Amino acid sequence: MKIEEKNIEVDFALAEEIRNRSGENVFLCYQCKKCAAGCPNRKFMDSTPTELMRKVQLGMVDDAMKDNTIWYCLSCQTCSARCPQDIDIAHVVDTLKIIVQEKGVKADTKNARLFNGIWMKMLRFTGRIYEVGLTAMLNVFTGNPFKDMMLGKKMILKGKLKLMPSFKRTSEMIKMFKRAKNLKK
Repeated sequence: MKIEEKNIEVDFALAEEIRNRSGENVFLCYQCKKCAAGCPNRKFMDSTPTELMRKVQLGMVDDAMKDNTIWYCLSCQTCSARCPQDIDIAHVVDTLKIIVQEKGVKADTKNARLFNGIWMKMLRFTGRIYEVGLTAMLNVFTGNPFKDMMLGKKMILKGKLKLMPSFKRTSEMIKMFKRAKNLKK
């Protein structure tokens, strides 16, 4: 549905797609800003969760998809827990991530997508996060291979980081990644 009035055009296609995929109705958001007030990562985002919801409501597809907001979301569920309308905002963000990846939209994420990809691959193969490997791979792929070397050395010597990864792959985790791969097809 489109509304046109005095040179203003609002396209509800993105909001409808999110509703169809996630079951969440973004139009229930009345901009109380409780989600933004509780978001621990909002200072790093281009838009607050509240602003992202408004962009989706108004059909501002490019703005919603190119913001780094969806990539800096920690999926901590704070926004969803604080929402007086019971909108699962974190699920809306996850749905937006899927749509963005399917459409191949590029955003200035300051390497958040690369970080997420490395993290997920590491999680898939080791079953847990391996900080040294994650940091080293991220630094290599961003062209700064020695960036955190001295800090990492200090943390390893103090016992804060393990030099070698530990493996904790479970059958449930293996099944989860297989299901995700099948859904992607």
